[in-house]
Amino acid sequence: MNFLDRFRYSYDSLKELNLSKVENTNKTNFNNPILKSLLSTSVKVTPEIFPKIDRSIKNVFSKLELDNNFNFFITANHTQSQASCAMMPESNSAEIIITSKLIELLSGEELQYVIGHEVSHHYYQHNLYPTPNQAKGKTELLNLLHLSRASEISADRAGFLGSGNIENSLKAMLKIASGLGDEHLTFNFSSTLDQLRELKEIKGDQNQLYSTHPSFLNRMQALVWFSMSNEYHEYFETNKKGIYDLKTIDQKINDSIKKVIGEELDISTKEIFSSALMWGALKIFIADRKFTKKEQGLFEKNFGEKSTISMLSLLKISNPQSIEGRIKSVLDEASNLLLQDRERLFKEIEKLISVAEGSEDQIKNSLKVIKETLKV
Repeated sequence: MNFLDRFRYSYDSLKELNLSKVENTNKTNFNNPILKSLLSTSVKVTPEIFPKIDRSIKNVFSKLELDNNFNFFITANHTQSQASCAMMPESNSAEIIITSKLIELLSGEELQYVIGHEVSHHYYQHNLYPTPNQAKGKTELLNLLHLSRASEISADRAGFLGSGNIENSLKAMLKIASGLGDEHLTFNFSSTLDQLRELKEIKGDQNQLYSTHPSFLNRMQALVWFSMSNEYHEYFETNKKGIYDLKTIDQKINDSIKKVIGEELDISTKEIFSSALMWGALKIFIADRKFTKKEQGLFEKNFGEKSTISMLSLLKISNPQSIEGRIKSVLDEASNLLLQDRERLFKEIEKLISVAEGSEDQIKNSLKVIKETLKV
């Protein structure tokens, strides 16, 4: 296992969204249209044509301890400072495209951050993640965007590790965000953090909620926090002591991003969570097709008098099949929540086993169905 797996951002996981990769046993593709297009329109990086760029590439693969199965291309673009990794599904190789503007903007050391970032997208197989435009509803859309932003945090860490220098990594981020080079830029990270604090004070930018990338301000802060982790200093034997463990840092990053994108995701999650908890509780209580006075009292204590009266009325006028259908619909929606929320939801429902009055086997069977639906 490469150390990139050790330092992957914990929210960058398909398990977060109850998804899995689609494996492809045939990893050889002799008809790669991306490569064909690049060979005909862009210039391939070789040590003979681009010795400095080639040196940066070799430095990255050496630092990341990876084999270089990539093709690198420079494409003429004097307006956009970008790089991208083009991959065929489950391929052993990839094409990384760097614009001429980006080459002109960054030093060789700063370029290493960008190369490491793009290489890691292939290593982590981020191209196999479902895209937000594939979402079937708002909850899934917001969570796919959350996953996309998380993948960028992982890639930023790899970029830093590929550059081997936190300042060069941060300077690369700032240059890409501003579009300006050394002639106009004086690097001052504390001033950049002031801008992030100002953004949070005005309650963030809700448009960022629908962005596939975190704000560059969040990303710079996240990278600094990562460089302060105990695990980073221990693994690379820097003779320095970290300030936080990686789990704490990941939570801090997640909280910081939330302060920028707003609370809509949390509000949506809370609504779905509350509804699923109520209907999941009902499934446990009526496992024996009965809703006893004691269970009704416990239901009212947890979900309020109004919800209890509504539920009792619904039970009177509905057949068992329609009630089960409604429960399944609500739990299916909850299955789109992030893993930590699904796990917390199941634990809350699980607590009701000890107070439900149905038979033990019936209750356990209902709990099993809930667990399978939530996929926890």
